[in-house]
Amino acid sequence: MSTYPLPAPERRSGPAVPPRKEAGMGHSVTIDDLCFQRFTQSSFLIKSPDVVIYVDPHQIDAGEKADLILVTHEHFDHLDPATIAALRKDDTVIVANASCAQRLEDQGRVVALEEGQTASEKGVDIRAVPGYNDHHPRGFNVGFVFKVAGKTVYHAGDTSRVPEMAELGSIDVALVPIGGTYTMNEEAAAALVRDLKPKVAIPMHYGYATGGDPKRFATLIGDAAQVIIL
Repeated sequence: MSTYPLPAPERRSGPAVPPRKEAGMGHSVTIDDLCFQRFTQSSFLIKSPDVVIYVDPHQIDAGEKADLILVTHEHFDHLDPATIAALRKDDTVIVANASCAQRLEDQGRVVALEEGQTASEKGVDIRAVPGYNDHHPRGFNVGFVFKVAGKTVYHAGDTSRVPEMAELGSIDVALVPIGGTYTMNEEAAAALVRDLKPKVAIPMHYGYATGGDPKRFATLIGDAAQVIIL
């Protein structure tokens, strides 16, 4: 595990199920007092001293139990009911868009959020934001902007670079897809980071069902943000 100080100022088609293989998954970094651990595809554990959050948990057989689980959309590599069941506890809260929420009704307390809606759960303020492309029609996927441990985190889900991203506001840590095919590629993701100006950018959604080169993404960003590859 690495530790970094935070720098100052289409269709509904999805990927075919690939083998369980991805270089680097499970690596983690601590930014101030907020730990980010990336698993398969766009799956993250985000942990503060007070709350354990998973976003799009997929292919995690066991691990630290979740206080809060966020689900961006219902493709298999983002909505994984078996993994959610393995990670949840009696008081876990799941936040997802409406179609995902319906599929998770047997998993305890589920809060449905559509883009533009907000919720506050487990001390975390959450806003669902637009994210779409030909493979993820508008409303099928949502991104999440949420504040935890004094940091504003953005998880884009599966999306292209879209105009509504200009309205996200100030972001400390941006988790952005780079794989192409079903999401932005490295060039589009780097352009988004230059637009958003987060302090830290972490690439995701690569090396599993698509391509995507995180080192190329980092090179394209240059000094526009600190890039951490997990």
